[in-house]
Amino acid sequence: MSTIKRISMGLVAMAMVAMFTVAGIAEEKKAGKAINDKCPLSGKAVADDATLDVKVPFCCENCKGKFDKDPAKFIEKVAKAEEGKCAISGKDAGDASSTLTIGFCCNNCKGKAEKDVKATLAKVKAAKADK
Repeated sequence: MSTIKRISMGLVAMAMVAMFTVAGIAEEKKAGKAINDKCPLSGKAVADDATLDVKVPFCCENCKGKFDKDPAKFIEKVAKAEEGKCAISGKDAGDASSTLTIGFCCNNCKGKAEKDVKATLAKVKAAKADK
């Protein structure tokens, strides 16, 4: 087999690995991993089947990008944001939004949280990334 053929096959293989890796990351994000590892209501460990997705509105893609980079940094701002306002700038929300997934120890806590999402957000402590 010629050197050029081997290099070409190697590049194709690397591209396929990269493609599947990116697809896996996108699938993980879509699955909605909770930002927290302790229930904001009980303090117990989060269960995989007890999560709540919260839509977070933004005025622009720039604010959305900042949030998506480090959602934990903005939890407090999201909790304090007024209805229909950007969670970062406070301006009127546009079409841009992200989803913040909050974990709970059980569906009972999740049900309580759904009644007052803003109060629950104020109690969320993001999991440390260095675990």
